[in-house]
Amino acid sequence: MVELVVVGALAFCAFIVVGTLVAAASLLGWLISLPFRLFGLALRGLGLVVGLPFLIVGAILGVVFFGVGALLALLPLVPLALLVLGVVWLVRHSARRVVAP
Repeated sequence: MVELVVVGALAFCAFIVVGTLVAAASLLGWLISLPFRLFGLALRGLGLVVGLPFLIVGAILGVVFFGVGALLALLPLVPLALLVLGVVWLVRHSARRVVAP
């Protein structure tokens, strides 16, 4: 019975040692790869700076082309918008004539 307790304690110690070694190896791998990650981040930022004018031109062209299409798609809503504005105008002007008792 005592042997099982000793084997369990040794297994527990072995798990702690193996876990510590795995954690140290993981930290070492992260520290080794950190400069390459930073370099990749810097290159990604440089790529964004180089590509930013193209993104701006593309955004402007997209707004021009798709904006015209969106306005034409919303053209049938103009009579409804005018009706709503007319009702709002009537309600505001009729509210001024009402005298409080």
